[in-house]
Amino acid sequence: MEINLGNFLSEYTSVIPDSIVNGKIFKITHSKNFKSITISADFENTVPFNDIISFEKGMEHDIKAESVRLKCRYSPELFSIAELPNLIDILRRDVSVVNGFLDDADISLNDDVINIKLMHGGLDILNNFHVSGELSKLIYSQFSVNLKVIFDENNYNVNEEYEKLSRKLEAEAPVVEIAPEKDIEHISDFINSEAVCSLPPELGFDSESGEIIIGKPIRSKPSAIKEAMKEPGKKTVIIGDVFRTDKKEIKGERTVITWFVTDFSGSLIVKLFADNDKLADLPVDKIKKGDAILVSGKIDFDTFAHDITVMADSVIKVKRIPKTDNYPKKRVELHCHTNMSTMDAIPEVTKLMERASFWGHQAMAVTDHGAVQAFPDAMYNQPEGLKVIYGCEAYVVNDLDRPMILKGVTGKTVDDEIIVFDVETTGLNYKKDRLTEIGAVKIRNRSIIDSFNTMVNPRKPIPKKVSELTGITDDMVANAPEEDEAVRRFMEFCGENAVLVAHNANFDNNFIKSVCERYNISFEYALLDTLVMCQSMLPELGRYKLGYLAKYLKLGKFEAHRASDDAMMLGKVYLELLKRLTDGNKKMQMLDDINICAG
Repeated sequence: MEINLGNFLSEYTSVIPDSIVNGKIFKITHSKNFKSITISADFENTVPFNDIISFEKGMEHDIKAESVRLKCRYSPELFSIAELPNLIDILRRDVSVVNGFLDDADISLNDDVINIKLMHGGLDILNNFHVSGELSKLIYSQFSVNLKVIFDENNYNVNEEYEKLSRKLEAEAPVVEIAPEKDIEHISDFINSEAVCSLPPELGFDSESGEIIIGKPIRSKPSAIKEAMKEPGKKTVIIGDVFRTDKKEIKGERTVITWFVTDFSGSLIVKLFADNDKLADLPVDKIKKGDAILVSGKIDFDTFAHDITVMADSVIKVKRIPKTDNYPKKRVELHCHTNMSTMDAIPEVTKLMERASFWGHQAMAVTDHGAVQAFPDAMYNQPEGLKVIYGCEAYVVNDLDRPMILKGVTGKTVDDEIIVFDVETTGLNYKKDRLTEIGAVKIRNRSIIDSFNTMVNPRKPIPKKVSELTGITDDMVANAPEEDEAVRRFMEFCGENAVLVAHNANFDNNFIKSVCERYNISFEYALLDTLVMCQSMLPELGRYKLGYLAKYLKLGKFEAHRASDDAMMLGKVYLELLKRLTDGNKKMQMLDDINICAG
């Protein structure tokens, strides 16, 4: 049996891209607690990787799952070389070692063999992790096409020209005398007398601030992490900020110190192994989160960490050169957000004030989003010479364009005819879901004089949860009129120039309007919303579900979620509220005055 993915999942999520919505589900697997779900489906056209990610993330959010995966299957005729980038993106998230090695690769297909020439190295790493086999399996699982994948490397970087360039650079490099090794207790003296490294100022680090943690002075110019990662297996020098640290004892004799480092072009792991009996002499604990380090060592893929790692030979702690404001006429920042602006900013107000003071600014404004929680910290930690301007980005509520009880002009008195109605549907989305029942009562001279009810064939299965809520099953609507005929019968019951009354009227109205739009049906009416009416006249309640209103107004027993019953009870609620408007001080006579009198 074919199950349409869009129909099956519509009650669980609205985040279904167009490329996925018509998929045919053939298998669903899940963990015991439903936290991990895999959906396998056939598709007539290939699905872009970004749509797969969007669908999976949307499902994870909507059903509160830890992991949702969509596995796509296509006919073999759809496979071509043009599909490889999409397949590589899918492979990359499951096989992290792929990283960027396949970027810009030259791909060709000869008979049953896909040749991929790597432009950024990584051949040994990809082969060690059998990535070619994993890619072949992925192609077969999606397209049922059996192809062999072969990786090749652009050998330009290891040929004679590269060797010639290396010799030329080595000959031009200045001769540097390497200082003899010194005992750890004399390192501080060594730092004071020798330049640890020569850093270009644009890197933002102070070359005179170096403190050797382990190893020797580093005199090579650092590479961007992004570039260093393209040459695994080689010695490299990188510099960056530490955003996480870790220390773990291994085998009872050695300890591995790990720093997670970024220079904002890329991030990697730096590892240092030390014997336990020598660890106490190494000042590794001086490196904290937020510090900057200069590292020399071999960069390669670490099979234990499953990530690109530098095995450090030398580690030097350096200081960043703080940014300065050198403009003679200092500005005043009137728009500062602190960590009290949720999902918008992360600095504490004290840090912002310290930076403004350091730059020589005379004042700054704190303007968080709808919050003033940063004010106390600002008041008690205000640096000398800095004035804090207390502000806020407030949210403005439009109280002029307020919800209206009655939309449209009726010209009718309170005793004229109105229609109170309710609908039942297959779901909440008026664009995708369909009507299953329409119920209504006719009121004239403040009395219920007639009623209307019809089931509606939605031409789609009613979800189990909806049937449990409303009691309406597929069998009950199988022989019912279809939506266009049902709405036309409802229109005949309403008559011309009708005034329709509903509770949370936008919901019911949208379903009626969508049917009219689909079948070019003209239906003119004014709309009165009893939810807004109750909120205006009974502000003390706080809850306005129909059952709660019936109990509060003492209107008798009520069974919810059938259109005819809901319409009957809503008619009684409307008449009770209307009585308060007409018999009270306001003596309302015209229905068009209800927005003023009830407000």
